[in-house]
Amino acid sequence: MDTERFLEILNRTLSEKRYFHSLMVSKAAEELAKRYGGDVQRAAFAGLVHDIAKEMKPEAQLQTMQKYSILLDDVERVTPKLWHAIAGYALLKYEYGVTDEMVLDAVRWHTTGRKGMPVLSKIVYLADCISEDRDFPGVEEVRAAAERSLDDGYLEMLNRSIEGLLHFGALLHMGTVEARNELLLTRRDVSAAT
Repeated sequence: MDTERFLEILNRTLSEKRYFHSLMVSKAAEELAKRYGGDVQRAAFAGLVHDIAKEMKPEAQLQTMQKYSILLDDVERVTPKLWHAIAGYALLKYEYGVTDEMVLDAVRWHTTGRKGMPVLSKIVYLADCISEDRDFPGVEEVRAAAERSLDDGYLEMLNRSIEGLLHFGALLHMGTVEARNELLLTRRDVSAAT
């Protein structure tokens, strides 16, 4: 992972604010990886590049996905806010030569989550939400949950994301719903077994 190369790319393609956010997510991902047994180097790198396509125009994001024959589900097709993660995945894989599938997965799913998320992807999803530069209502509760466990933080953020989308009457991505249900079912199975 050529961090210096990507620092240059991000510095050139992102605003100062988004570049700073990328650095903060990298730092948060590294800290979460140290705490929860993730790969620290991969986490820091994935956190750094997670928003690589964030400031591309929506048309360019869509063209990137079409260029590499990436199919969008019904919700993704009509929700441009989700495109940067998918376009970022495509850019990293096909244009910048990133071959680490764990890093690519973390970038691809950092906006919605999904069922069966590996540790690295959960770390990047959560780091994006609790990095030092974040100040949305409830962020302290998410940070506190992340102190208890990775899954507690992940679940708290999934819940808040779903609540926010429902509040605004927005579509729910099935990856988010399935990720939340999976965590809740796992906890029920554990408590039923004890």
